Amino acid sequence: MDTAFKNIVIKNGLFLGAALIAFELIKYATGILYTSNTGLSILLWLVSVAIYAYFIFVAVGQYKASNNDQLTVVDGLKVGAVVGVIAGVLLGIYNVLYTTVIAPDYYEQVMALATEKLGPMLENMSEDQVAIMHEEMLKAKPSVVATFIYSIIGGAIGGLIVGAIIGFVKKSKTTKGNDL
Repeated sequence: MDTAFKNIVIKNGLFLGAALIAFELIKYATGILYTSNTGLSILLWLVSVAIYAYFIFVAVGQYKASNNDQLTVVDGLKVGAVVGVIAGVLLGIYNVLYTTVIAPDYYEQVMALATEKLGPMLENMSEDQVAIMHEEMLKAKPSVVATFIYSIIGGAIGGLIVGAIIGFVKKSKTTKGNDL
């Protein structure tokens, strides 16, 4: 891995991670983190995707500029994946701190939202069935390690997807046999 690549992905991965943490803190501070409004949830997800896309777009552009304006789809994929992993590590640390220190009742609040969304279905169930379902949901609560790992995996997958798309859009114009 060359120095320019490392510098670009580390810098943009740290910026992306910081931006995503800032966005999470804004959602928490404004009280919209635990929203049951589907439209708002979709909008918040789209903002997160836009934040990912922006920083990966910048990173891919910087990489292309440092590489004599040469870029393949694979280059975009690599840049996106590494930026996503670095951001995922930062977000994973934040998620662990959030779910264990800042809001240790996070999973209970998420379960309450899920129960609210399942309201019509729960009306047709007995109290025992509802209690069993609630207990099973509690068992599914991820461990601290799983919370951290899921953040890294999510960052890597998001980075791969966004990086591949951006790499395809920004790839260098080459001969037909060398498109990737």
